[in-house]
Amino acid sequence: MKKQVSPLTFCLRRAVVFLIIVLKCCLLLPIPLFMMWFNYKVDVSGLFQGELAPREVASLLLDGQTVSNYDKMDERQVLEIYVQNLPEDQVPDTIALGSSRVMQLNSDIVGGSFFNAGMSGASFMDIANTWYLFERAEKMPKNLIICVDPWLFNGVSTSDLNRNSNTELFSEFLEKGLGIPSDYEEPDKVALWKALVDPAYFQGNVRHYLTQKKTGQVTTEDGNDIPFHAVTGDISQLDYAVMFPDGSIQYPVDFRTWTKDRVMSEVLGQAGTISAMHGFPEMDPYWTDLFDRFVQHVQQQGTNVVFLLTPYHPFICLHVHNNPEGLEGFFQVEPWLREYGDAHDIPVYGSYHAGRVGIPESLFFDGVHCRGEALRLMFPGIEPALQGQRTSYETAYLEKYGDKENSRNALIGKDANCVVVDDDWFASNAS
Repeated sequence: MKKQVSPLTFCLRRAVVFLIIVLKCCLLLPIPLFMMWFNYKVDVSGLFQGELAPREVASLLLDGQTVSNYDKMDERQVLEIYVQNLPEDQVPDTIALGSSRVMQLNSDIVGGSFFNAGMSGASFMDIANTWYLFERAEKMPKNLIICVDPWLFNGVSTSDLNRNSNTELFSEFLEKGLGIPSDYEEPDKVALWKALVDPAYFQGNVRHYLTQKKTGQVTTEDGNDIPFHAVTGDISQLDYAVMFPDGSIQYPVDFRTWTKDRVMSEVLGQAGTISAMHGFPEMDPYWTDLFDRFVQHVQQQGTNVVFLLTPYHPFICLHVHNNPEGLEGFFQVEPWLREYGDAHDIPVYGSYHAGRVGIPESLFFDGVHCRGEALRLMFPGIEPALQGQRTSYETAYLEKYGDKENSRNALIGKDANCVVVDDDWFASNAS
């Protein structure tokens, strides 16, 4: 006759068996945990941390390095990864948003901790997306400088302007940031996170890691060289573009040393095609309303806003004045921004018209990009700007030339001329 087991003994035995199973599982647990950590950390396909090339750029910038070959970067991916990995104690007090027309703005000009989050050809969608990256990560700056380009209000060229923008991120910002219904849908992350425990993905990450340890070179998933590396020493004569740790850029020496004739040749070509991004019959109501909502949303987050208008080459100003047809919207932007700034307590610095801020031709790379020296003459730094102060150069310029010769009504069809600053006067006042 089989001996009966008491309920207590039975439960104890079961508990011991269960405990043994748990202990064995705990002994094996570090293996899948390590695999998950390794897959996330190496992430050769960029499923979690972005592609390897922009990740390398972001890593170098966060380490305080100057990075080579700015013009070959995927700027949007770099910014996303940069913000994602930005330590809380490194969040800048001030960031700048806008196109390449703001990327000469640097920490020396702005003052304090600063990062230039501009990008080439930035549309309104790009500007909103970049801000949202900081907001979503809860790494919002105290101050925001927006380089407001006229094409932000151009509804005619929207599809072209936004062709490289992250439309999914923008939809998320509209819905979660501005409370505007959009086609945003929460992404299904189940399949993505399965890669964390995928043995095949783990093997690929191990191979990539070991190859890089062996060669000492950082490569892409396909084994191609990543063309971004830290730049040291004298960079003034480099024949390639670089990005500084504060996000500002330096163009290749060949571009920076163009002769006046070479610059004017480029200006003439840009004047002939300026309608592509600047030509629109009026400020589009939809994009103007979104801009208004965006700015007020930023202010509601407790961030100070400053508008910066970078000037066009004097010949461009003259050209658009003499050929205004199709540029009606372009002429409306600056007066509207100045009125908007007054109404919402937003300082406005610079002007699209070089004559309004006393910027001579010598401070232009081409028809649409002014040099950093020009920005320094127009912008007094973030703290003085928030107090409404002007630069000593602008004060001296207005005292010398005044509004009679200057262009108070610039770009609204009443004045086409740019004051030609006397070279001797400029040399003594711009230093």
